Amino acid sequence: MPIKTLILTNTWLTPTFAAELEILFASQPNYDVKFKAEADLTTDDFAETEVLIAIPSPQLLPKFKKLKWLQLFSAGTNGYTEGADFPEGVALTNASGTYGVTISEHLLTMALVLMRRFNVYANQQKQEIWQNAGDLQSIYGSTILVHGLGDIGGHFARIVHSMGAHVIAVKRTVYGDEQFVDEVYPDHELDKILPRVDLIATSVPGTKETYKLFGAEKFALMKPTAIFLNVGRGTNVDLEALCDALSSHKLGAAGLDVTDPEPLPKGHRAWHTSNLLITPHASGGYTIPESRHRFAQILQTNLQNYIEGKPLRNLVDMETGYKKR
Repeated sequence: MPIKTLILTNTWLTPTFAAELEILFASQPNYDVKFKAEADLTTDDFAETEVLIAIPSPQLLPKFKKLKWLQLFSAGTNGYTEGADFPEGVALTNASGTYGVTISEHLLTMALVLMRRFNVYANQQKQEIWQNAGDLQSIYGSTILVHGLGDIGGHFARIVHSMGAHVIAVKRTVYGDEQFVDEVYPDHELDKILPRVDLIATSVPGTKETYKLFGAEKFALMKPTAIFLNVGRGTNVDLEALCDALSSHKLGAAGLDVTDPEPLPKGHRAWHTSNLLITPHASGGYTIPESRHRFAQILQTNLQNYIEGKPLRNLVDMETGYKKR
């Protein structure tokens, strides 16, 4: 009997991506797949599904009585690990390795917009002001901290290193084989590094260790001209402290693709904080072909491994929330 497989539709599952997944599963006779919205799930879906491909509401998972494997569309595992009520015996795999290209390009864009002060010029254009914004920053010759050296951080490090930056990595575990960095340090040395750098790019997942990691104390350690970028999780940053640091000119500029709360509500001070660039959690997803291709490779490998009883790719460590090395 084919394995009952369910793909939950969401904003990440664009029509193009859904069509590509349908083509992928057409060559997988061992799987009986259907696409459904979470709101349309039936008792039969909960009773029969063995493989789930989705970013499901965590509280729904115990309802899937035959679930054996959850493949996330996301790299982040918030809500599924670290004490969450995740069903025992269910394998969890993430999409790590999918987003390095698109999110690193998003980081680079944010960095250049703020370094070259395009945010200032955009505001001036609305007011029909012809005025030079003055001194700028450059990636060339700057010292850049890459906080988290996984797929996203690794891609970003390679880009800025090739552009002439001195790259420092701070990461959970130092293995000694890190590439495209000039220096590398473990997490506990972060405070020592912050005063040295011109730009901080953080892409670490949301865990109990990273919750509000970047607050008033961390921002006070940074240069008053430093640029802070976050594409990890909104909960990793104290947003009020960030707005305070920018408003008091203790920090040069910041770019956020994630916020806490999220979505950022209308009327929040962050919308109008000077030198704060905000995008609506848009850096990842499956809007470029390379991201869809990389996810398809992960999924195809795992579909075959699951049938053959082999270890799944990107299996998540339920204690750390990271994929197992």
